[in-house]
Formats: sequence, structure tokens, C-alpha cells
Amino acid sequence: MEKIRRIFYSILAFIFSGCFSARIPADSFSIVNWNVQTFFDGNNDGTEYSNFKKSQSWGTEAYKKRLEKLCAAINSINADVFVFEEIENAGILYDISNFLASKSWNSKENWRYGAFSKNPGDSIGCAVLSKFPLSEITIHNLDIRTENSAQPSMRPLIKLNILFNGRNFCLFVNHWKSKSGGTEESEVWRNWQEKVLTEKFLERTETPVIACGDFNRDIMEFKKIYVAGSENENAENIELRLFSVNSEAENVGAAVKSPWLNKTGELEEPGSYYFNENWERIDHFFANDRIALENFEVLTEGEWCGENLIPKPYKIYTGEGFSDHLPIKCIVSAK
Repeated sequence: MEKIRRIFYSILAFIFSGCFSARIPADSFSIVNWNVQTFFDGNNDGTEYSNFKKSQSWGTEAYKKRLEKLCAAINSINADVFVFEEIENAGILYDISNFLASKSWNSKENWRYGAFSKNPGDSIGCAVLSKFPLSEITIHNLDIRTENSAQPSMRPLIKLNILFNGRNFCLFVNHWKSKSGGTEESEVWRNWQEKVLTEKFLERTETPVIACGDFNRDIMEFKKIYVAGSENENAENIELRLFSVNSEAENVGAAVKSPWLNKTGELEEPGSYYFNENWERIDHFFANDRIALENFEVLTEGEWCGENLIPKPYKIYTGEGFSDHLPIKCIVSAK
């Protein structure tokens, strides 16, 4: 099989002005992942989804109202690091940071660092907003020409370091291919994306590594390696796969921890995405054996959550709602 050609594009990244001096917990920090559902600004750049371009309800004022609601949610959650999927551009991160700073009496608690990336011509990308310094930001794209069908547009894997208590934590941000067009038809592309992430975990066995994002793949669709009777809350329970044609290589994946499965192998409730009257767990944290993931929770106590804990999707014509995904949160510490 032809090897993956990785294309490294320069990432649009930025550091917010000012020196970081926020009070840091002794040995852990909190991280939230949230797909915020097609978060476009008020400008028409031509790459927006058609429902935004056609809508008479969308524009600068609608964007400002949506921005204010998101910032209120960020303040109420008050994590140290936020990872967002479906952000249109880096300017939105600047708007978030400036809005939060304008509403805070304590500048030391502001999220001063950020990074954003999307491929040229794409509508949406992924973003990181952090109270801690970010560094060594790179993106990793796929260029696959060995499949029977042409490769669709896929979002890149973002790699960066979070400097916490003098130590770098490696973070991989993911937004995998959706199942639109058919689950089976699109599965091959998620397999390729899993292969790349697996390789990145295997390259950093001595470093604390965490991956998060919207994987468009339920936790039950991953390869489970849970051992019944394990008393270790942070034991590895998922094997990220290489999907190689080499039968020997297929047995060498990356063992990681997913907090969706507790130590008895049961699923945490509820899921993060509600589709066809069923809960799905497609938003994830994965960590290697250098990281402990504690206090995992699906955040359901906020205006973004509706009846029966179901997320309130954003409605462009009314301006109501937040996102069709719920945010998920973990406390992270190095082992």
C-alpha cells in the first residue's frame, strides 16, 4: 500500500498579548472539548454553508448575540483549555478573547493563548483557547491516492504543546470525516485518520499525550482492550489502530485511555450527541499512559442543554440554541 504523504502547512496561530500569570493548580488542569456547530462570523466570505449565505437572519448583529452566548458559557464552565470544532476563522478567537477580557475584572484569569487552523477553501476549522502557553504548532494532512474513490475534503490533525507547570503536554486536535454520504462509504477515511493519530501516539511514548475532538465515530466503534476486573481507573481500554495491509503491523496499535468507559466497562451517561433519538459518544478524549484523566463529565448544567439533557442546536432563523453537541470536560494531570 502506498505510504501516506503528509503535507505540512503553516498553521495560523497566535499568542494573545500580555504575560501569563494566572494561578495554576498544583498538579492538574481542566480541558473542555466542544463542537460549537457551524460558528460563522458576520461576514460573507463565500465559503460559508449555504443556509448561512441565503439567510436574511444572519449577519453582524446575529453573530454578536451568538458570540455573547458562547462567551457566557465559557465563563460559566471556566476551564483552563478549550478545544473547539467548527469555528470559521481565527478572528472569532480574537473576538472571544477580547469579549471575555472586557467582562473580567481579573486579567490574570483570561485565556491569553490560542491557535486555529483550517485548510484553504474549507468552511470551518478547529481552535484552541488556553490560559497556558502554546507552542510547536503543526498540522498534518492526508493525501491518499490508493483508494477506489477520490479523497474528500478532510480537516487536518493539529498538534501543539501546552506548557503547564514547566512541562509540555502534547495535544492532538481532531475533527474526523463525517458519516454524510453513508457510514460504510465514509468509513475508509476515518480509518486513515485513525491511522495517522495512532502513529503520532506511538512516536511520543515518553511524553504526556492527549487527543480530543469530534471523531464522528462512537466509542463502541473503536477497538476495546478493556480487561475485566481492572481496578485502575486510568488503565488503557482502547487500542487506536494502524489499519495496515501488513498483518503483523495490524497487531501493533496505540493503547490509550478513554473516559467514556469506566473501570467496570460501562458507558458514562449521557452521550455528547443526540441523533435519531439515540445518544452517541463521538466527542472524545484519549490519553496515553503518561496522563491521568480524572473527573470526566458531559456538561449538562447550562443553557446549552435542553429537555432530557438533549443539546439545544443553534437555529439560524431564530438565533436560539447553542450547538447540537454537548461539551465534555476532563481534569488532566501527568503520571
